[in-house]
Amino acid sequence: MALNRDTHGAQRSEYSAKEQLTEAAFRVLDVREYHSEKTLAELYDPDLMPDDLRLAHQELDELVDAVYRKRSFDNDEERLSYLFGMYEQMTAEEKRK
Repeated sequence: MALNRDTHGAQRSEYSAKEQLTEAAFRVLDVREYHSEKTLAELYDPDLMPDDLRLAHQELDELVDAVYRKRSFDNDEERLSYLFGMYEQMTAEEKRK
């Protein structure tokens, strides 16, 4: 991932946030494809999840946190709730056009 920090600690990148998120999301999909012999239930079982898939999701989560909020989300549920709220707002605005 092409993220680094400037002298004040803020994240900066040579890529846009959208490009970084897209790259990280595709990384998750690529890792899942690498483990195509496993079912989704096996891939996402907390005790059996492959380390590379866990890492790909962690990197995506950290990037989402950095892009959408100044502080990290406390958990996956909070992150999903926030993102779905943004999606609902966006789609409602599109319907009003």
